[in-house]
Amino acid sequence: MSRVIDINKSVYELIKEYPEIADIMKSVGFVSITDPLMVNTVGRYMTIPKGALMKKINLDTVIKEFEANGFTIIRGGTEHE
Repeated sequence: MSRVIDINKSVYELIKEYPEIADIMKSVGFVSITDPLMVNTVGRYMTIPKGALMKKINLDTVIKEFEANGFTIIRGGTEHE
C-alpha cells in the first residue's frame, strides 16, 4: 500500500496517521518533533513547509528524506515530482 502524505496538513495530523514521520523529521533537523508536548501544541497548526522555513531547513531535503523512506509527497492535492 502506498504511503501518501500531504505536507500542507498539520504535523499533528501527519504523525497521527504515520507515527514514524516524527523520526524522519528528527533525522533532517526537527529535533523537538519527538516531544509529544510539541506535537500536541505547536504541531496542531504547524505544517512541514512552515516548520522548514522557521528552522531554515531546505524543504527539498525534507521531501527527499520522506521519499527515501517510501512516502509519496503531495502538496494540497498535487503530487511532488
